[in-house]
Amino acid sequence: MLGVLREEDFVKAEPAASDLVAEVHSPRYVRVVQALSEGKPVPGSHVFGFASSDNPPFRGMFEASLAVVGASVAAAQAVMDGVQVAVNLAGGLHHARREEAAGFCIFNDPAVAIHVLKQKYRRIVYLDIDVHHGDGVQWLYYRDPQVLTISIHESGRFLFPGTGHPDEIGEGEGRGYSANVAFGRYVDDEAWWWAFQQVVPPLFRWFQPEVVVLQMGADPHYTDPLAHAMLTTQGWLRAVQWVVEQGIPIVATGGGGYSLPAVVRMWVLALATLKGVPVPNFIPPQFELHDEVQTLYDSDVPDLPERMRQVGRQFTEQSVDELKQYLRPYVEWGGTHEKASGSVPQHP
Repeated sequence: MLGVLREEDFVKAEPAASDLVAEVHSPRYVRVVQALSEGKPVPGSHVFGFASSDNPPFRGMFEASLAVVGASVAAAQAVMDGVQVAVNLAGGLHHARREEAAGFCIFNDPAVAIHVLKQKYRRIVYLDIDVHHGDGVQWLYYRDPQVLTISIHESGRFLFPGTGHPDEIGEGEGRGYSANVAFGRYVDDEAWWWAFQQVVPPLFRWFQPEVVVLQMGADPHYTDPLAHAMLTTQGWLRAVQWVVEQGIPIVATGGGGYSLPAVVRMWVLALATLKGVPVPNFIPPQFELHDEVQTLYDSDVPDLPERMRQVGRQFTEQSVDELKQYLRPYVEWGGTHEKASGSVPQHP
């Protein structure tokens, strides 16, 4: 209806091979997921993350998880074959670890996509703009200097998964190749974008990535019920636009998002931006949530007391300072360190 996608833009992806997934997750974990998916009893399955309400075992979860991974692998392969941008909105399941399901994530499709991309590229950036820390991808590549993981998220002091602090910068050969921008509660568009600009562009200049894996979680929106960020659709979109402007091949995935009117609008805008397609700022009346939202961009900004905005800015500024100090032995930041502005950008 908005002209963003055409039928020829879609490619059918095959489920990922379990052997490929077992090169990122452990073979034992893959077997456990398959057994639980078939309804078989697995003693000690809670050790693998299947005791919480976030990840209850269900029949068919093995096949469903392989399908999600397969789409991200297909996107990675398409980029390796010369496509500039490939997207799997069903993906972005960034919390799954080597032997543990977590946060609604069973297999870590961005991590498997990175594993595939390493066949061709020597310098891969994983950039995560979900409101939750991209912990699974970080830990899976924590010792790998070929992969620079950057996550901009609400601090683990306040939000699941409780990680992603400025001192998590990698280990061994991968030390210096992990960066976490942990912002404070009530962060607004301006403070969030300030933090992004302080950290992400310098890291790209330093690392010189050949390809980007972009996790586009939509849960930093101010209407999302699971977090405390105060971003608008247009505030969040600036990160996607910045990545596009770098001219580097992009494998993009979806991610979190628990406010349906926000998720739909943000991903429509993200897809249009990734494709370079202009999109009108309105919601077609056929959209079933049309009574709730009529425009893609937010016409109003969150109504927050200035004191709460200041709390978010101050925490974010301190976090950026700490991150720069931890990475200073590895990264030349350059420039001056300005404070976040108090103004809030208007929609286009």
